[in-house]
Amino acid sequence: MSRFLKLMSVLAIVALIAVPAFAEVQNVKVSGDIDSKMITRSNYDVGSGTTATNDNDTWFTSAVRVQVDADLTDNVSTCVRVLNERDWGAESLSTTSDKLSEISLDLSYVKLKEMFYAPLTLTIGRQNIRLGSGLVIGDPDTNDTSVGTAFAGDLSVRKSFDAVRASFDYNPLVVDVLFAKINSTINGFATDSNDTNVYGINAAYKFNQYNSEAEAYIIAKNTRSTGLKTATVDVYGLRGSLEPISKLVVSGEVAMQRGVYNDTRDRSAWAFDAAASYAVDYKWSPKVGLGYVYRSGEKAANTTGDYKGWDTMCEDQTHGIVANQIFNDNNEGGDSNSSIITASVSVVPLQDLTVAVDYYNFALAQKLADLSVMNTNIIMTDKKALGQEVDLSLGYDYTEDVKLGLTAGFFLPGKAFSSVNDSTASEVIADVKVAF
Repeated sequence: MSRFLKLMSVLAIVALIAVPAFAEVQNVKVSGDIDSKMITRSNYDVGSGTTATNDNDTWFTSAVRVQVDADLTDNVSTCVRVLNERDWGAESLSTTSDKLSEISLDLSYVKLKEMFYAPLTLTIGRQNIRLGSGLVIGDPDTNDTSVGTAFAGDLSVRKSFDAVRASFDYNPLVVDVLFAKINSTINGFATDSNDTNVYGINAAYKFNQYNSEAEAYIIAKNTRSTGLKTATVDVYGLRGSLEPISKLVVSGEVAMQRGVYNDTRDRSAWAFDAAASYAVDYKWSPKVGLGYVYRSGEKAANTTGDYKGWDTMCEDQTHGIVANQIFNDNNEGGDSNSSIITASVSVVPLQDLTVAVDYYNFALAQKLADLSVMNTNIIMTDKKALGQEVDLSLGYDYTEDVKLGLTAGFFLPGKAFSSVNDSTASEVIADVKVAF
């Protein structure tokens, strides 16, 4: 009998301990998506089309994400999401840069709402952060590439930062203070520390009239390299949008960069965006848009004075699906050293079907020197006319959770390209995405 009482006592104690632990989880949600694509890319080196310069590729790729969100007690929640981006038929794990079958940690954060006092929410861990239009903060390695993806890194869904973010909600004013570790070299007690850190503050305000909003931000990126002076990029920016009349949306953003470029030069760069879109109240729901994008550039072979090339920071913008990948570095004419005119139109001819056309006219803000080499394969002249791109897209909502897409982009090189690099580059993407 005594053994039975002891056993029941132990079980009671275990139950008392276990019940509060399980009660901490108030709600659990599992979600995710599967995005499968067939991609065909042709002539991304805009070569003359000879056998030696052809670079035509067709392949299939998938991006799979599974996310678990848990609400706990006392305004505490957590989120964990795993991600696999893989080209079909590619299973190699032979090198650290070719982890095509790897399931990686995409999100992993804890969110503490009303921490210490009501307006403050603190988010700690790997999280998505996008400020405004994505000009400065949106993708830690920019949306032109992605670590661990062999092909089509510019189409990667990997956008998360290892960061701490404090949000102060004083509705209608929201202030975000953030710190993110972009790159880290951990050497224990070694003296070398080659790190890249981003930190800053963003204040956003929503007005009662004209569906308008405004943002102001100060963002800094510091990169330390052994034996070199710390490179810094300090960004000061303003962004705003409003709807002065029904269905007409006007937006603009201006930012400047200061800081240290290298041991002997400072930074002095500018960025400017302006856009307008109008949804016409007519059959097929047409929508038209116009825009202008400017990013300052550095003159070719210049080594004196302030460096004026716009640093792409952690941008998450796409100006043409083909040009976005061809010009994927600083000062090359896409997200840096560029002057871009944009136009778009979309219609809904059938229920659940959207047809869109986007046009881009690219010019260099600063000329590149004759025979300057871009992307190791592209030879430039001393002209500013970089080229034009037309993107055509069809989007069909098959069901509420399944979306089908077909996109084709064509980039036509301008006079800035030499005669051996003046052929049209193209991309076609067929896409099936399921969310659950």
